[in-house]
Amino acid sequence: MKKLLILFLLASVMLSMCSGCTVEKTVESAQAVTVLKVIKPNYISDFTQNIAEFNEANPDIQVKFIDAPTSTEKRHQLYVSALSGKDSSIDIYWINDEWTKEFVEQKYIKALDGEILLDNSRYIIDAQERFSVNDSFYAMPVGMDTDVIFYRSDKIHNVPETWDGIINLCCNSDFGLPIKLGLTTSDIQDMMYNIIEIKEAMGISYAETLNLYKEFIEEYKDIENYTDTIAAFKIGSAAMLMGNSSLWKKLNGDTSAVKGNIMVASLPNKNQFVRSYALAINSNSKNQEAAIRFLDFMNGKEQQRRLSRDTSLIPIIRELYDDEMILDANPHVKGIKQSVQNSSSFATVSINGENLKKLEEALIKFFNNEETSMNTGKIFEDLMQ
Repeated sequence: MKKLLILFLLASVMLSMCSGCTVEKTVESAQAVTVLKVIKPNYISDFTQNIAEFNEANPDIQVKFIDAPTSTEKRHQLYVSALSGKDSSIDIYWINDEWTKEFVEQKYIKALDGEILLDNSRYIIDAQERFSVNDSFYAMPVGMDTDVIFYRSDKIHNVPETWDGIINLCCNSDFGLPIKLGLTTSDIQDMMYNIIEIKEAMGISYAETLNLYKEFIEEYKDIENYTDTIAAFKIGSAAMLMGNSSLWKKLNGDTSAVKGNIMVASLPNKNQFVRSYALAINSNSKNQEAAIRFLDFMNGKEQQRRLSRDTSLIPIIRELYDDEMILDANPHVKGIKQSVQNSSSFATVSINGENLKKLEEALIKFFNNEETSMNTGKIFEDLMQ
């Protein structure tokens, strides 16, 4: 089933890349234009202003975006399937920091030493630790994301600063709306990290954490079905949502029924995971010179500033946390600065290969009521040692 899914995703991406191929070839032939293809998660907007400025300064290069699945797991599968097959149609990959070591060891991505100046001291986290192997940078940092709690400020005045308090709020609310954490089962890898964070913060067992997590998922009878809790919050049918901070722009946009009534609270975690993103060049790309020029452009402070504003990503450059333009567009950024500084990379938790498969199967059985929290928790305990 998974192989069929990967093939379907690959076919979809290839189809989107091939649409208009005739036009691209004509343009390239007439004007010697290199079409640079960048693949990114579909929830990251196209940062149009940056691209327009780059295209104007580099008329011989045209940047085109290809959207990849939202799910971390599905996106990783798609990337690995293409890169392991030495596909050259995608020039630049938007990658997660926890994939860096794997992609370097498999020689999927190109080292950036001597090509782009990457100063680790400018970043709020240790970007070199996350995107380098053997002291060589392999990807250019562009931003970060982490889970926060979005809540209706017209319904909830303050979010408690402990998980016990949050759970009590969820269980005893009288706001006329369901107060659940809005967690979903759409991304099983992120679910695993959530469970680890909550377990460590509360000092309880994995079995107890699993029961709590199950309680606060809106729909968990069939883990394969996606329940759009984001849409539920956006139309005003929920009062709380735990999700990526980059959802701010979507939740607070003009089409949102709750625009202007949203506040953000940090999670009460002892060990907060923050995912860092970067742009990496495909080792098999035939347009590496153009790709380097694009990464060098995106490495600029102004470009990173706009990127954070337009995508609601947390800035990775330290000085941007006091930037008025960013704070005007994403006022929650300043409040989560401390969490970011003290954060951990997802790479510090080894969930991959056979361990990932075992945890995935165990969680599916648990959420489908085919296994107990005690047995599922035992699997977590054994694999996380």
